[in-house]
Amino acid sequence: MILRRVISHVKNQEWTAIAIDFLIVVFGVFAGFQANNWNAARQDRARAAVYTERLRAELHAELEYATALLEYNSVASRAGNAAYLGLSGKVGMDDETILINAYRASQYNWYERRRAAFDEIVASGSLALISDVGLRETAIGIYNTPIFSITLSEGQSSRYRDLFRMSIESSLHDDLSKNCGDKEYDSGGAAVGLLTMDYPCTLTVSPDEMAEGVLALRSDPEVARALKLRNAQVSGRTYDLEATIRTFGLKKLFEEDITP
Repeated sequence: MILRRVISHVKNQEWTAIAIDFLIVVFGVFAGFQANNWNAARQDRARAAVYTERLRAELHAELEYATALLEYNSVASRAGNAAYLGLSGKVGMDDETILINAYRASQYNWYERRRAAFDEIVASGSLALISDVGLRETAIGIYNTPIFSITLSEGQSSRYRDLFRMSIESSLHDDLSKNCGDKEYDSGGAAVGLLTMDYPCTLTVSPDEMAEGVLALRSDPEVARALKLRNAQVSGRTYDLEATIRTFGLKKLFEEDITP
């Protein structure tokens, strides 16, 4: 339609009409581009809102896991220090208390990363859509730090953990695990399967079995050496975890959500 009209105007040398037709075409093209841009911007805003909500939710779960990990390591650290004092004889301690602390010092906590949203955002090249700079920088820092995997790896490969289990009888270890081991608890948030050892417990094995277990641990000088190393690792990683949470603002990010 427009093309036929332009051809007609050219044949008749109707220059004003030609100019008007040209402006109509240019305006139509511009309006089309602008409509596409508006639509793309609207879609980007919608995606940004969804990504922001998902990212905040996953970072909040990360904070719950990190907090649980710090609390767990605090218990393991106290247990490790008490076990060393008891095994070395520097502090008078009954066999049951020594064994419970020695066992808990050998334990480690897992840490489930919640990063599906972040990985999707990065893979789609949409990180710039997150307009909240603090949220974006916290996510980049938290999801790229190796401290969580290092903490898990050291716990899994702990020399003390291996020596402890090689030294005591299986029946004693089973009793410790059943009565004094990890318990799951509900944080009330998004994190699931959180573990704690922060509760009183008693063993059901006989006093003789407890005494044999303590003697076996004391008989191998490598146990005390490995325990000292493990205590230092837990203490160091606790500091690193606290520094990571503070440096990347993970806790601060949600402080406004906490009711005074």
